[in-house]
Amino acid sequence: MRRTFAVLRKKMSIASIPMNLGQPNMGLDQAPTKIIDGGLKELLGGIGWGVKQLPPLYFDSFDETGLPPVPAGLKAKNCAHVGKGCKAIHDYTLEQCKDGNFPLILGGDHCIAIGTVSAIKQARPNAGIVWVDAHADINNPQRSVSGNMHGMPVAFLMGLVDNAEKLPGFEWFKPRVDPKDVVYIGLRDLDEDEKITIRKLGIKAYSMYDVDRLGVGKIMDETLDYFKDRKDIHLSFDIDAIDPFYAPHTGTAVTGGLTYREGNYICEALFMSGKLTSMELVEVDPAQHLGVEHSKTIDCALTLIGSAMGKRIL
Repeated sequence: MRRTFAVLRKKMSIASIPMNLGQPNMGLDQAPTKIIDGGLKELLGGIGWGVKQLPPLYFDSFDETGLPPVPAGLKAKNCAHVGKGCKAIHDYTLEQCKDGNFPLILGGDHCIAIGTVSAIKQARPNAGIVWVDAHADINNPQRSVSGNMHGMPVAFLMGLVDNAEKLPGFEWFKPRVDPKDVVYIGLRDLDEDEKITIRKLGIKAYSMYDVDRLGVGKIMDETLDYFKDRKDIHLSFDIDAIDPFYAPHTGTAVTGGLTYREGNYICEALFMSGKLTSMELVEVDPAQHLGVEHSKTIDCALTLIGSAMGKRIL
């Protein structure tokens, strides 16, 4: 049986991480400001949260002087900058995990999870991770076709990147995630190598086929049962998990995704479990689809956050 959880002036911090170095589009750095200006603090305060907005974490000033290039044969674009950025993200997030605080993290692209999730698992080692995404993000520099690092965070976090600490910028990094720590929901665009890796490691994964077959209610019941012995759950929500009909402003949109209500139900169920203690929302790109008002995707993002933080229909 799931238990309900009321918001009684619990404290949270809004962390803006406008990193866009893990992929080629430039608009993702606008997303945190757009979401906050769309009424995020008022939404959260109205639910009952005590909200602290942190200064944004910017990445323009990292010095790559003297850092070696990525070794020959590997593809990892902006590796040194991403690595040093994720070290700063790790330290920034770790500080926000103290004293029962709820870190709400706004990206930015999904490579920020190399820093955020490693910090959350350091602070809360028992945490389970619900990874809601159209993509598995479990590529690595050895086999990536594009070299875009937003497709690699799970591989880094699980220690699937050989000698990751020897890559430029990643000298600080230690993998802290076990395959049994992760549940994927909403997968529908995977490379063949990623499919093989997920099966080989036995990662619990629900594709859109499973969403259609089982329904999102059953999937969330199974997910929460799978994490029944976990004290904490972290939600890593890539907006491209939602079908582009509802959230078109993302650089990696794939048709056939979660509906607006399915996405919100995932967030509602995690809140009602009483175990959700951190969340990140990533890959919102207001610069995409300029012919469509970006408020459509921003409003979807705000609704997802509200559902995860306790906003109820009734």
